[in-house]
Amino acid sequence: MTPTLRPWILAAVGLYAIIVMAIIGWPSQPLPDWPSNRVAWNMYASVHGVCAQIHNSGIDGQQLPLCARNTGIYGALTLSFAIIIGLGQGRRTRFPPVWQLILLLIPVGIMAVDGFNSLFVDLGWQPLYTPQNWLRTLTGAYAGIAAAPLFIPIFNKVLCARCEERPMVEHTWILLLLWVAAGVFAWATHSNIMWAYWPVAIISWVGIVSILLLSNTFAVAVALGYDHSVTKLWQLARPLIFGTAITVAELALMAWLRFSFESNGWM
Repeated sequence: MTPTLRPWILAAVGLYAIIVMAIIGWPSQPLPDWPSNRVAWNMYASVHGVCAQIHNSGIDGQQLPLCARNTGIYGALTLSFAIIIGLGQGRRTRFPPVWQLILLLIPVGIMAVDGFNSLFVDLGWQPLYTPQNWLRTLTGAYAGIAAAPLFIPIFNKVLCARCEERPMVEHTWILLLLWVAAGVFAWATHSNIMWAYWPVAIISWVGIVSILLLSNTFAVAVALGYDHSVTKLWQLARPLIFGTAITVAELALMAWLRFSFESNGWM
């Protein structure tokens, strides 16, 4: 860690400590019919502008912060990054081999079919089959699990100085592990087991916030000239702070707009 980077790293740590404390301790006033606690409401409200939150689901009577499909998508997205990085593939620059890539993308198509089927009901049209929240979560999870193998190579190809020129998910067992993780997460979401609530809520909420944060941090890093210069993640502390500020502003603005529209009966 260089002396010039140390203030940025300390500032990033302090900023994220403040964000966590705000989510836990912000004295918000949930809606009267909110079927959960205040922390869950803070999580729900913070992403109200970027999540549909229409077909909602819950565990043991407590509503999750994200809707059924987004819980699956972004929960699996978080697990996808955790598994890929945990397996030491976080520095690779090539997409998965063609057949693995196809197998990863097929669930995205299946989710799209289920999404349009659900939309037909919302529009008052005849659906192909009766939509179910568990199916929304399941198709979302198997689509979201493809996130890391697709995003990490782009991130590394642009920013990384010394990365591995090897493909992601080059072994079948890794693909199977990702699918098992997606299935277990979808099961936990609809298990109605009390202890599963907070892991599911936190993992999915982190996913939806993180993908926006990563996109903003990536854009800031490119704008600041970090192309092909990053060897350690902590070198991105400065873009991370700016990316975090942009993300917080975006989430706050979009949530405020949606709550305003709803309170005026425009949505």
